Amino acid sequence: MKLSAWLLFFLSFFYFTQAGYSQSVFPARGFSSILEPAEAEEKINIFRNYFFRDQRNPVFHQGYLYQFEFTHYPRTDQPVTHLGLLSGPFPESTTIRIDLISRKEDAIPYYSFLLKRDSVNPILWKWNKEKELLSKVSPEDWFSPWVEGINHCPFDLLMPFLNWPNQYEKSGRVCGRPAHLYTFTPLPNSTFSQSSLSSIRLAIDDAYNAPLRIEHMDGGILPSRTFSLQSFKKVEDRWVVKTIDVKDRDSKSKTRFELVSVAHKLDLPGTSFDKSGLKNPINQSSIDFQNL
Repeated sequence: MKLSAWLLFFLSFFYFTQAGYSQSVFPARGFSSILEPAEAEEKINIFRNYFFRDQRNPVFHQGYLYQFEFTHYPRTDQPVTHLGLLSGPFPESTTIRIDLISRKEDAIPYYSFLLKRDSVNPILWKWNKEKELLSKVSPEDWFSPWVEGINHCPFDLLMPFLNWPNQYEKSGRVCGRPAHLYTFTPLPNSTFSQSSLSSIRLAIDDAYNAPLRIEHMDGGILPSRTFSLQSFKKVEDRWVVKTIDVKDRDSKSKTRFELVSVAHKLDLPGTSFDKSGLKNPINQSSIDFQNL
């Protein structure tokens, strides 16, 4: 099975998980082989190295562009949908671009973001079309949603917590899969230690080294944010995420990410994935999308 980096990222949160608010402990039921300390460290290092791996050699004809929707379901009001594009120079790249658009036929995004995942210095840039302003987004603002009123945010894609101090907790079955559970704690006096986030809990699949579930904890009994994969689909030789629900405990709201169409093996301009080219829209006119 060939997993793109994008799918692997989402598996961090969503692998066949039905998240709820009645659970007060990480739902690891049944048994899995207990890891020795060296084994536990090796497993988390394998995932960390994959997630932050450095691709130095150029990759040609492998760009991708996905059309997606964010639909936010408040506890009481009507749902609100936002449209967007997600792209990268190749599926395993640690560089990701997100463009938010008002309508599907719109060529010019109102917000564009460029993310560079890195184990030492992750970076986020934002282009605001209305203000004609390019700005570097500081870590304390990574929890701000992509667009006001939704539950997804840049922190979810950058995943800086993978380099925080961590502790192997136990092993068990998560979503029916043998898994190993870790807790990550913000570094003292860091940006994230000053936030309400007290720890992050992660379960990694025993066989595939792919994470199965992530919960954000803020000192309470229940996780403040919970993520669940609703569906995914194979497109040619790659698995892509189809639908993801992200729930917020306090607002009791849900934001659904839904992939609408995909295009792989594209020749996208290299400048599209540099901060200097973030203000330039990606030309979709000649791209043949495959609807999902």
